Amino acid sequence: MEIEILPMPFARRIKELRQGNLDLLVGLQREDDEQDEVVYIAPSYETLRHTFFVRKPDIDQLVNFNDLRTLRIGVTRNAKYFERFNRETELIMVPVSTLAQKVALLQKGRIDTFIHFQESALPLIRDMGLQDEIVLAQYQPIEVNNYYVTISQNSPLFKQKHLVETAVREAIANGEFATIRREHYLSLAD
Repeated sequence: MEIEILPMPFARRIKELRQGNLDLLVGLQREDDEQDEVVYIAPSYETLRHTFFVRKPDIDQLVNFNDLRTLRIGVTRNAKYFERFNRETELIMVPVSTLAQKVALLQKGRIDTFIHFQESALPLIRDMGLQDEIVLAQYQPIEVNNYYVTISQNSPLFKQKHLVETAVREAIANGEFATIRREHYLSLAD
């Protein structure tokens, strides 16, 4: 099957998938068992924990969840993180489209922390030569999230859901999702 990969901000990806303009999307969390126009392919391909990063001189700024209430937090536009964080209404969130934007804003002091997957953020921070400037915060959430490959019900792939499920299981078994993540974020640092 011929594929076309379209880079776009996360919020737009979700909108395009729901409208049927994208056939397939990775990186969605299943929030409940209600089915909408998005079909979640089981099993989840990845389980990740969100991680907070800070500037090294500010490492003592974030030692517990309550410290977040006084900080400007870089987040990915329309992303979900963990339950307590998602429902907190008093946090000062600065939405951006990319991980590189979060890193740059933190480096420049425009935000005080950002939240992202450690597996993606650390390689990018290292490649940008900022590993001595941007570090893991002392406070880290313990919750983990499962991420799924999803198909739009409006896609021709919907009729081939069983083939997609088989391909996802094989890719998980072969470690292909981890390789794709690593290579993607390393390519962004070039």
